[in-house]
Amino acid sequence: MQPNDQTHITQEDITQGLDKEPTSKKFLQIEKKIHPQLKKTKTRNTIIDQHEDEDLIFEQIRQSRFKQQRLPAWRPVPTIKSIFIVFFSFGLIFIMFGIILLVYSKKIKEIEIDYTDCELNDICNIEIRINETINNPIYIYYQLDGFYQNARRYVKSKNIDQLRGRSDSTDDCNHFETNEKMDLWTTKSISGENLDMKENAIPCGLIAKSLFNDTYNFSINNEEIIVDETDISYAKDRDLYKENKYPDKQWHDITDEHFLVWMRISGLPDPRKIWGKIDRDLKEGEILNVTINNNYNVSAYDGKKKIILSNVTNLGGNNIFLAYAYIIMGSLSLLCSIVFPIGNKIQMAKEKQS
Repeated sequence: MQPNDQTHITQEDITQGLDKEPTSKKFLQIEKKIHPQLKKTKTRNTIIDQHEDEDLIFEQIRQSRFKQQRLPAWRPVPTIKSIFIVFFSFGLIFIMFGIILLVYSKKIKEIEIDYTDCELNDICNIEIRINETINNPIYIYYQLDGFYQNARRYVKSKNIDQLRGRSDSTDDCNHFETNEKMDLWTTKSISGENLDMKENAIPCGLIAKSLFNDTYNFSINNEEIIVDETDISYAKDRDLYKENKYPDKQWHDITDEHFLVWMRISGLPDPRKIWGKIDRDLKEGEILNVTINNNYNVSAYDGKKKIILSNVTNLGGNNIFLAYAYIIMGSLSLLCSIVFPIGNKIQMAKEKQS
């Protein structure tokens, strides 16, 4: 320690203090001078001890069995027998599952109606003869060929707070923030008030702007078929999307089932989305009349529009692609289970000859 005029205590001071009266008063004075030095030294030593403990702990962790990768482990050693069993087993499982999917997919009956050539902004009537009975429930889908919903800017063009009913913010709506920029097909809000074209659009963004707005009606022998359009969206979306607190500014109902279905982005270039459900059989020989309000323009991207009526099985809808994919992968796996043992025998024979 460096000497200091205020805190430095000599041995002579201590000795003189012991010889003089009163001793208690002198010791108190000496203690007051010595105590700050002792306190500083103790604090400094404590900090050094803490650093040494931390260094010791760090070194123990660094040298642990986990860090040094010395933990016990099991490493499978592949043999030609185990390879054969694995490939052969997976091959059988894939082929069996693919065949099951194919059989179930063949049981599904579909009616596909292409109405791309119908006059835009007009009512289109199409008659379809039912060639074989389709048992209920029958699901109604619309399909847009060549419509890519998975573009990055398209997917991001929406405001989550709007859809959750919290605000009228238009952040992240990618230049489609106002009613004027959205080019709406209506001038009324959901509450019946006139919309100000300069105000923020609710909902905003490119996804909402491209909302599918064709509508369908079905009848047989002039008898209208009731289409159930409830609960066609995912329950998770119904919990997420809430009525916005600005109904006078809202040009479309955010909680509408068709809106929820549209807002769930498709990853395929030909998105097929559900429209509703029919709870009656379509019997062989019946004439199904479809009335279409053709409002959605697909000519801008040279696309096509279709209506698809389809039933389902216990394994879901028609999925021929997945069935064939399983069968092909299973066949390749079986082929590998045969090729690898043969290749191994050939290699062993060459080694013996050499």
